[in-house]
Amino acid sequence: MEIYVLRLGHRVGRDKRISTHVALTARALGAKGIYFDVYDDSVFDSVKDVVERWGGDFFIEKVEWRSFLKKFNGLKVHLTMYGLPLIEKIDEIRKADRILVVVGAEKVPPEVYEMCDSNISIGNQPHSEVAALAVFLDRVLGKTFDLKFKNAKIKVVPSERGKNVIEL
Repeated sequence: MEIYVLRLGHRVGRDKRISTHVALTARALGAKGIYFDVYDDSVFDSVKDVVERWGGDFFIEKVEWRSFLKKFNGLKVHLTMYGLPLIEKIDEIRKADRILVVVGAEKVPPEVYEMCDSNISIGNQPHSEVAALAVFLDRVLGKTFDLKFKNAKIKVVPSERGKNVIEL
């Protein structure tokens, strides 16, 4: 199964940190890449730097979201607190070969709800899009602790106390 993320509504002056965290979460939890509807050099550079140092094939790219969403060949899932609970749709979602997860930064256009195959919630309370994406990827892929990142230059060696990062 391949999962991609589409980040909608990134506000250049305001969302750098949270959008970077959306991208890094997508990468760390097994998504293949992320698409943004807005180019922000600081976000793109930060993510590319992490991929360069920590490894993997993860990509970040700018797209025109309407045509991209319309043409995407696979299951389109919009994460929204107004959607159906993930637990009710997870078996159906896991059957897909390719998934595009749409994550909004601000209020998403109403047409997103119509263009997506499923509108899914990770709880029905206000919360972070980073948290929603993390829970979604962990529940759907279920391989958070088994991921290996090829061509990594550094990696963490787990330890109960302290920080142990080695160069490869």
